Amino acid sequence: MNKINDWNWVEIPNGRSAAVAKYNDHKLPEYNNNPLIQALPTILSGEEFIEKAIILPSYAPEERELDAHRRFHCVERLSRYFQPLNKTVNLQQVMCALLMQGYIARNISKPEYARRSRQIYEAIKARDGKNLDVYVNVPTSTSASGLTLIGPSGMGKSTNFINILNLYPQVILHPEYSTYQIVWLKVDCPHAGSLKGLCTDIFLGIDRLLGTNYFKKFGASRNSEDYMLAQVAQIAHTHHLGVLVIDEMQNLVTARRSCSDMLNFLVKMDNIIGVPVIRIGTNEAFPILQGNFRNARRGTGEGSVIWDRMRNDDEWYFFMETMWEYQWTKISTDFSDEFNDVFYDESQGIIDIAIKLYKMVQWRAISLGGKEAINANLIKQSAKDGLFLVKPMLSAIRSGDKEWMIKYKDIAPIDTTEYYNNCLSNLETKDLKEISRLAKKQQTENGHLSATQRHIILKLLELDVEPQLAKECAAQVVNSGEEDADIPILIKQAYALALGGKVQEATVTKVRTHTLKAKPKYQINDIRQIAEKAKKNQTSAYEGLKSTGIIKDPVQDFITIT
Repeated sequence: MNKINDWNWVEIPNGRSAAVAKYNDHKLPEYNNNPLIQALPTILSGEEFIEKAIILPSYAPEERELDAHRRFHCVERLSRYFQPLNKTVNLQQVMCALLMQGYIARNISKPEYARRSRQIYEAIKARDGKNLDVYVNVPTSTSASGLTLIGPSGMGKSTNFINILNLYPQVILHPEYSTYQIVWLKVDCPHAGSLKGLCTDIFLGIDRLLGTNYFKKFGASRNSEDYMLAQVAQIAHTHHLGVLVIDEMQNLVTARRSCSDMLNFLVKMDNIIGVPVIRIGTNEAFPILQGNFRNARRGTGEGSVIWDRMRNDDEWYFFMETMWEYQWTKISTDFSDEFNDVFYDESQGIIDIAIKLYKMVQWRAISLGGKEAINANLIKQSAKDGLFLVKPMLSAIRSGDKEWMIKYKDIAPIDTTEYYNNCLSNLETKDLKEISRLAKKQQTENGHLSATQRHIILKLLELDVEPQLAKECAAQVVNSGEEDADIPILIKQAYALALGGKVQEATVTKVRTHTLKAKPKYQINDIRQIAEKAKKNQTSAYEGLKSTGIIKDPVQDFITIT
């Protein structure tokens, strides 16, 4: 994926990197006289955006020949699959316009920029961040505006936005102006709806980007809310914040205090400071974001976008057909209208569920073994077992009953870990059953498997050797020599045979020739030779050593009787 790798980068104090500004010609005069806009990437067409933003998992057809455990890991690559849709392209175009238009009234080469800095400083001295309009002159035609993005969980709102934002370097260094430009900052709405909590998150976010210590200086609990809000305004102005993205706006629904304070402040960030604010939330946030903005135009900005589930149309078919190419089952099954309709019915056009269900289907097919061919029944069974937590929500959507749908405001997040572990457990159980079956067959054919053979077979199976070949190799190396030989050596010999692809006695002999110990060379009265001879004569080694004079008689040789 080609994003921002062609920029020059420099390290900044916190160990992170900033892109060095290079000033582009955007072909528009209102953009080309502002360094903050000129430093942004050029405006992309829809085709150029898709080419840069698409994320396709790595894949090679020969990977379908890998062992099952490795293919389980391959399937997980689908978690990173991202296919821009028509609404993604539209969102990127809106985002690009918001960003560039928001900088028009904030030109660091104009005297108005310095004047605005002094005015915000007056609000800081008065510790009055909620009334910025009292201290700061509002431009007659401010260029900033906000955006509201609402939709159920799992629709890809945050994912799409992050992939759009990642097309821009987050921090740009302007050496000529000795300043950093923060192109975008994303934070989550505090659960308590606290403005102090929002300010704290912004301080921490900028500290992580620039290595500053704003949280330590301004985030202390003793500081008033108004003081912290004024500092946020000043920091956003000083570091030329392009857009402020606030996710999880539905948290305001359960806030302990009125949500109007936060929404009013965000409006002022738009109107007075000139920073476009993008609000992202689930359907729960819709009544708040629609009804609580004092300025309706600022509330909608470039437009309130409803990010709903996909319809079963050509775009859905294209999305599924593209994803279907990434298949790690032994048999590659072609996509069809039947698969398309079954997947839509089970996921109801929710992107997150569709991707996770496709992962579950492949895990299930691999764990069951056999041909590993995907079919409609396999999809339905995988959905039944893996999506049971969201089944009530999906049933409500499928019914079209609005009252029932309201009961389930959002789709619960799906964790595929348990389903993955279950499929993997089934696969391992099947392997153990194969080992047991092999042992029983060997007992029937040859009477029994020795402990050494069973140990060698288990090790070979762990090394991905086929069960039958493992059995044959183990038998060859054990039968060709002493069974009490060093087991690790026998395992190496058996594995060498397995890698050769066929079992041959000559190969075993050849391998063993290099691994047998050479016979020792004895000297006169060599203790080893005396001990061996005593053993053959069925006497103790002590007697043998004594008879040769190596062991002395303590009474006769060392005690003198007077």
